[in-house]
Amino acid sequence: MKSLVRIVAVAGCVWFVCALTGGENLGWKKFSSREGWSIQYPADWKTGSCHSCPDPHASGVFVDFFPPSNRDDGWVMVEPLQRKPTSTDADAWLVQVAANANQNPHLKEQKLLVAGEPALRVRYQAPATEMAEVFVVSGNKTFSIRFAVDGAIGPLERLPRYAVFNAMVDSFRLLKR
Repeated sequence: MKSLVRIVAVAGCVWFVCALTGGENLGWKKFSSREGWSIQYPADWKTGSCHSCPDPHASGVFVDFFPPSNRDDGWVMVEPLQRKPTSTDADAWLVQVAANANQNPHLKEQKLLVAGEPALRVRYQAPATEMAEVFVVSGNKTFSIRFAVDGAIGPLERLPRYAVFNAMVDSFRLLKR
């Protein structure tokens, strides 16, 4: 029970700070990709990408955001996905992407707006863990913002880094070209 109270307190503090700062997370860094997006992340977290991707800011490259220690409590990945066909509407596309991106059963789906664009938050149930992913579509570009956890856990809300993930999703922006 104490850990749940602590998580609720952390989430409330993150929300309160975001509200006071107009969405800017004080003490956080900002990562910008040449793919046309930016996101804020905790200053003590590290960024990474695939071994053959020397520039994580390059277009078409996924970016991992890792906490300074113990990745078992979760980390975040932003990834550009397949482009939306012009003949498909955003809501139908998001449902299709969510079904194809992860074959695990969907526990919950929630439509929302991220950076003013249509998005779909999906909670997946894997054999030993839960996963959360937010899909965002802007024009024909599609992005995934994923919260990943190593090992067996209960509901994601019990993890303090899930509140960080939610704050990162709230900070996600599409850059004007």
